[in-house]
Amino acid sequence: MIAEDIAAVLALIEQILPLLRSNSSGTIQSIIDILVQWLPRIVSLGTVLAQTVKNIIASLSANPATTADQLSALQQLDAQVDVAFETATQGLDPDAV
Repeated sequence: MIAEDIAAVLALIEQILPLLRSNSSGTIQSIIDILVQWLPRIVSLGTVLAQTVKNIIASLSANPATTADQLSALQQLDAQVDVAFETATQGLDPDAV
């Protein structure tokens, strides 16, 4: 149930990203905070959500309302996501079904 809930929230975030305007830095910060807080749980659910998280980070990074501090936080989060998912998949057979 938790996995489906997190996936649903991330999907909702992806859908609202195009609606963020130039005065949305507060909303952007809230999304960053959620991603940082949920990252360990997201990683524990497996790699299925990795691309969703990466898409959210990329979209927020490209948003003109994103402040320099937020951009720095997103870059750090992106690096954490890469390491976390790489570690989570280490030793897994990529050809396994």
